Amino acid sequence: MKRLIAAAAAMMICLCSAPSSAKAVFDFGDDAFFAVKMQENESVYLELDTTYDKQLSQSLFEQTGMEADRFYRFDTGEQEFLRTGELFLQAEEGQTLYQIEEDGSFSQLEAEYVQDGMYVGKDGKKMSGFVVQTKELGEYVIAE
Repeated sequence: MKRLIAAAAAMMICLCSAPSSAKAVFDFGDDAFFAVKMQENESVYLELDTTYDKQLSQSLFEQTGMEADRFYRFDTGEQEFLRTGELFLQAEEGQTLYQIEEDGSFSQLEAEYVQDGMYVGKDGKKMSGFVVQTKELGEYVIAE
């Protein structure tokens, strides 16, 4: 089981002149990144579970005819972000991004695919994947 936890205080990068506002970048071990503008004293708990789910994989195939490659399940502890952030999910060209709905259905997301994008992995190489603008981190699956 692969679980990654990030904390707002882990990586605050100031991108604006106002001292009370900064952009927090959450790095989930090169699997995903979330960048969102936060206030100086604001904190949030985030957890990412990337465990492969055979049952959900089978449901995806039955509903869409696509095969699941990897899962991204975020837990925010019922907290919400006040501002829209940029979620980056690592994926390969030609793959499709689905959001897993609360009822277990899958909806294809219209997300921009970025080749050799703005995020750099621990190996120093630019990463490719989907970029989603969102206030709520949910559950996603990359399929092919």
